Amino acid sequence: MTDTQVVAEWYNQNAVLEHNRLNACRLEFSVSLRVINQCLEQLRQRHDRPLRILDLGGGTGRYAVELARKGHSVTLADISRSELELAKSFAAESGVTLDAIVEADARAIQVYPKEEHPRSVFTTSTYDFILCQGPMYHLLEDSERTHVLRACASMLRGNGILAVAFVTQYAHLRDIAQRDPARLGKEFDGFYRAYLASGRYTRNPFMASYHTNVEDVRGLFHKVDGLLRTQDGVGLALSRIVACEGFLGGGLAGKLCDLLPDVYERWVDVVMQFVDDEALLGNADHLLAIAETQY
Repeated sequence: MTDTQVVAEWYNQNAVLEHNRLNACRLEFSVSLRVINQCLEQLRQRHDRPLRILDLGGGTGRYAVELARKGHSVTLADISRSELELAKSFAAESGVTLDAIVEADARAIQVYPKEEHPRSVFTTSTYDFILCQGPMYHLLEDSERTHVLRACASMLRGNGILAVAFVTQYAHLRDIAQRDPARLGKEFDGFYRAYLASGRYTRNPFMASYHTNVEDVRGLFHKVDGLLRTQDGVGLALSRIVACEGFLGGGLAGKLCDLLPDVYERWVDVVMQFVDDEALLGNADHLLAIAETQY
């Protein structure tokens, strides 16, 4: 079972670091935001009304604020109180208002009918789009990940869209290959054999993480889709898995941050041509899975 209080404490102590991470990982942010906007455009073509969005595990509000700038109604929820305080300041500085900013542990979310809990942000059939980019990075147990996806599906309206981010095992292995390649040999029997089998990165006692791969992501969504159809009569169909860094994972995009805006955006244009290439999914440090509810 994941000790989510340890996760919350780490983010409480590193809120500014996390807020600035997407400056250093600029390509991840840009690609993810473009894919999110593609999803929102798809929804706008179906619904002639403002879209309601939940950013679950959205940290300091980098994505929430961008979506609110576009006129969407956005609720931000996260486990870290410090990150949410920073999100409030960031939203105010950016001149936008978020519908709600709520401290919550995604693993413990209980979803109720709106009429039973009208003040709750976690109610059935409430959101057109849910962004879940933080929780899957840390939930060690399959049952926890399954619970979060089922909760998200129940909060979506009909034909709503869910976007879920994952960290790949390749990201960590590339990192130690560059920084400390001898570690794999020294710690293979003591740690890495089990890590490669489970994806549980528990080597750091102050920040447990979960790292995965494309096959396991597909398996998780297939399982949740089956459970939902059997028990709730609702499907959650996986439609797309995106390589958030395209072919430039493993820190290869670092120098793009120094480019002038027009040159940088041209790089993003090129990377976007390949983010759906199945052969490149292993090159990514982060995956963004897109699924749609089906009633």
